[in-house]
Amino acid sequence: MATSATASCAHGAHAHEDVDEADMAFDPTLASCCERDAHEYKKAMKLKAVLTAHDPTSSAVRRRQQLFQPPSTALLVRPTGSVAPQVPLLSSASVESDSDIDSDDLDEDMEMMLAARRQQFEQQLEKAARDATDGYGVVLDTKLEQLVQELQNEPDVPRVVLVVDGSAAASLEFRRVMRSEMAAVAQTFRGTKFHAVVVADRVDDDTLCQLRLPSKSCLAAFRRGERVDSIVLDYTVLVTEVEGLWEARFLPWLSKCSVLASKRVYPPSAKQSQLSRRKPTDENESEHRGFDCGMESCRLRFGYEHEHVGTSQQTKDEMAAWRQPSK
Repeated sequence: MATSATASCAHGAHAHEDVDEADMAFDPTLASCCERDAHEYKKAMKLKAVLTAHDPTSSAVRRRQQLFQPPSTALLVRPTGSVAPQVPLLSSASVESDSDIDSDDLDEDMEMMLAARRQQFEQQLEKAARDATDGYGVVLDTKLEQLVQELQNEPDVPRVVLVVDGSAAASLEFRRVMRSEMAAVAQTFRGTKFHAVVVADRVDDDTLCQLRLPSKSCLAAFRRGERVDSIVLDYTVLVTEVEGLWEARFLPWLSKCSVLASKRVYPPSAKQSQLSRRKPTDENESEHRGFDCGMESCRLRFGYEHEHVGTSQQTKDEMAAWRQPSK
């Protein structure tokens, strides 16, 4: 056992030596906790890197940062006065075991994440296919008579209609570019139906008057089965300026008309039909799941669990027949 003299000598001997801050900060009793924290932190950082790499929002943010915030060329100089803390080195066996555990956990997390993303993509594709079948998310080629009928049958659906004069030869390229831009907008706003109507006959003039369209070449917005507003299109506009027109003029105008809906609104008739389809199945399931005592005359046959005590009706009938005197 060290005496006070030897202890004082030891302290005196080390008083003139350089003091290592890492040795003073290292506590052997906390080594296991530090290793566990380092293991969990390393696992979390690996999982975060994988999630960030597969996240479309994070990739879009990185692209915008590269475009609008170029990296600075200034070199960061580390101050000489600060001393970096030294992390205690772990043994090679513990590092290898931790790496094996991390790789197994990371593989399991990756499989679960990919399965969830695959299921999410399948649901999105199924929903997009259903919406496209019903006319949402795409541009529909519609005649004026059909448009009038749909406005009467489904007045709750907001609509954006592109009316183009088919007799104008200069409108072919303009129509193609306008249709492509409208298709991109339709994929974003899946609660609105987008129509492309080509007017070529004079018979359609009466229908144009009925829909209150000012020209054979216009962009019209319909809500609650009636026209809200319309914009006359100019074919002399350059094709390269059409995209700028949609961003700067058409989209803000459609937003003011309140015809751009991101979510699809189902009519009440469709909801009632879905409920009517589900109701018999739910009743059958409740019959199978509920308690059945087996007594037809019991008013609590499918109620809470209970038991009938006493003789059955069949036994009572047999006893009554036995008691009757034989003739």
